[in-house]
Amino acid sequence: MGVFLSETDIARFLGQSLPETRKAIRSSMLKAVNKHGSMVFYREDVLNWFAEKFTSLTSERLMRADYSSADTAGLDPFSCGITDLLSDSEIRFPEKTSTRSSILRYISLKAVELGAIYDAAELREQLELREEVVSTALRCGAALIHPLEINRMYIEKELLLLVIPPRPLPFGESSGRLTSLFFLLLFPNSHRHVHILARLNRLLRSSAFIETVLCARSHEEVLDLVYRRELTVIGSGTKN
Repeated sequence: MGVFLSETDIARFLGQSLPETRKAIRSSMLKAVNKHGSMVFYREDVLNWFAEKFTSLTSERLMRADYSSADTAGLDPFSCGITDLLSDSEIRFPEKTSTRSSILRYISLKAVELGAIYDAAELREQLELREEVVSTALRCGAALIHPLEINRMYIEKELLLLVIPPRPLPFGESSGRLTSLFFLLLFPNSHRHVHILARLNRLLRSSAFIETVLCARSHEEVLDLVYRRELTVIGSGTKN
C-alpha cells in the first residue's frame, strides 16, 4: 500500500459505510491532499489517527475495525493472531529499563536480534519521532509503539514484540499514568497493522487481563494468558 489512503480505504479499515467514514473524517484533524483530482490522506496520519481513535470507540465499532481490516488483509478474523505472533519468543522481560529512552533502545535492539530489521538506530529514531507526535501510551497502562514512517524503513519481516519491564515507567500517557506493557508493531501492510492495533485494543480493555499478565513470570505464562483472553474476545463474535 502506498503513501496515501482514500476515503474508501479508511472505510474498509473501520468496517463502516462511506457516509459514516466521511463524517468521522470531518470531525478529525486529518488533512486531505489533492492527488490526481482525488482527495486522499497521508497513510501515517491515518494510522496515527486510528491509534488515538480506537481507544474511544465503542466495543462494537472496535470489533468491526478488527474484523474488517483482517478480512481486507486476507486474514482469518477469528484466529488467535496475537497469540501466534507472540509465540516465537517475542515476549521479553528486560532487567534494567527505567526511562523512555532506555525502553526504546532495548526494543530497537531486540527487533534487530529477532531479525525484523537491520538498523536499530534507525528504528529507535522512528519510534522517538512517533512519540513526539503524541504518546502511544494508553490509559490502561500499555503502549502500542510503532515507527512514525515505516515506509522509510526496510523491514525484513513483520514483528509483534511484547516487552514487560521490571517496574512501570513514565512514557507520556496524558494523565501521567505509568506504563507497564510495551508492544512494538512492525507491519508495513496497513491493513495488517490496523488489524493488530484493533485486536490489541480489544484485549487491553480488560483490567483483569492486564493485572494477570503483570503477575506472570515467564513467556509461557504470558502467552497462555494472551491466548485465553484472545479466545474470549473472538469467541462467537463477542464484543468484549
